[in-house]
Amino acid sequence: MLLCARKDALLADSYDEVRYPSLPRSQSHPAYVAALATIAGFQPPPMEHWRVLEIGCGDGANILPLAFDYPEGQFIGVDRAHVPIDAGRTLAGSLGLANIELHALDVLDWDSGGEFDYIIAHGVYSWVPSQVREKILRICSATLKRQGLAYISYNALPGSHFRRYAWDFLRFHGRRQADPAARMERARELARLMVETEVTEPLGIAVRKEMENVLERDPAAVYHDDLGNPNDPFYLLEFVAQATAHGLQYLGDAEPQRDAVRGLPFDVEDWLEARQYGDFLARRRFRETLLCRQEISPDRKLSFDRFQNLFASSRARPCEPQEDGQQKFELPKEGSLTTNHPLAKDLLCRLASLWPDSIRVSELPLANFPPDAAADLLMRLLEGGAIELRVSPPKIAKAVSARPAVSALARMQVAAGCRMVTNQRHQNIEFEDDKGRTLVSLLDGSRDRVALAHALAAAGIGEGEIESSLERSLGGLHRLCLLTE
Repeated sequence: MLLCARKDALLADSYDEVRYPSLPRSQSHPAYVAALATIAGFQPPPMEHWRVLEIGCGDGANILPLAFDYPEGQFIGVDRAHVPIDAGRTLAGSLGLANIELHALDVLDWDSGGEFDYIIAHGVYSWVPSQVREKILRICSATLKRQGLAYISYNALPGSHFRRYAWDFLRFHGRRQADPAARMERARELARLMVETEVTEPLGIAVRKEMENVLERDPAAVYHDDLGNPNDPFYLLEFVAQATAHGLQYLGDAEPQRDAVRGLPFDVEDWLEARQYGDFLARRRFRETLLCRQEISPDRKLSFDRFQNLFASSRARPCEPQEDGQQKFELPKEGSLTTNHPLAKDLLCRLASLWPDSIRVSELPLANFPPDAAADLLMRLLEGGAIELRVSPPKIAKAVSARPAVSALARMQVAAGCRMVTNQRHQNIEFEDDKGRTLVSLLDGSRDRVALAHALAAAGIGEGEIESSLERSLGGLHRLCLLTE
């Protein structure tokens, strides 16, 4: 969500005119960010009593679930667009949340009024003028507590060089349209044309892939992200230099990736320089960067001891073992991981059997493995997207109970007409039909299976069908991390 300088009032108003499809961002969750900081030898703020600021919060889709889950914390969101802020305030009021404030004002006019354990700025930094970027970093510098952490995401170079070609092409095609709906339709029109055009050369195929992405996304997101102006990507070293000028330092990334530079004959001794080489080799397009105060001295040498008290989970799904001993795992986002490493196979199969539950790393079968090798394996699995680590486990039901329940937040989102609800892992779950949304609305913990079947039948869903599928549906909601303790 955009917070722009006063001279760009028309751009700010566009977020009131065209609502941005705000979503929770699990990578920005303090329990997840704190785990990554712990691995880097950094002592993160204590849990539960967090004081969190989100700059560019939109309707609160990211910060409001945090306030709901951590009633002892304090949460503040700031965004210039009034319509989404009003929507967030309405939802917070319906949930009776007294620990969250949502402010509709320009970030250039905002006085923070205190210190924060965590500061979040997702989807903002690349889409605002330079003076707003400066203000964001000044806020982080002035208000982060000594052990505080900031999460800032932005479009990254070199991967966004080619994306910028697509952005320019889309803007050019819709340059004569002032109406937002007309501009969105022109963008989709061009994307459809490019997708339907047969191409064989590599660059043409790459263009078509970018346009396929346009057609798959919400038109409102395309309008603000791809057609937005400004939209400035940055090299990692550029961003770090900007942060350093404000007394901040680069701690790492909320989505750590194994650097492609490793193993290549490059003379790269500097840790930060290696990250930039890695971005070139991986053609990285987007970064979610973690910052801390410059006076902190993190220790980047991996230590197994730092992993011990973290909680691990995995959505990787094991496939049938292969005859040669290799084991393939389907990863949650995309792609797969294949390994013949005995311990890696054991860990991922163990975590898959526990899903959606988490387990403390100290309880995993790692005690007889050399500590340095165990730490390296865990980091490789984390970088590969095969496991997730947190300082505290999400509050998910251990099993489907006799009277299952989802959070009041999820039920309130359904009642407000949302097709998407927030689960216990701070992720977005979409329901494409009324059956799923109706079931979620009924799961307040007061109904057993018989009462649920009757209530669903009364809502127009056949009772016979429900009796045969209810258990399967509840199991699905459990695997989607929607059932609460």
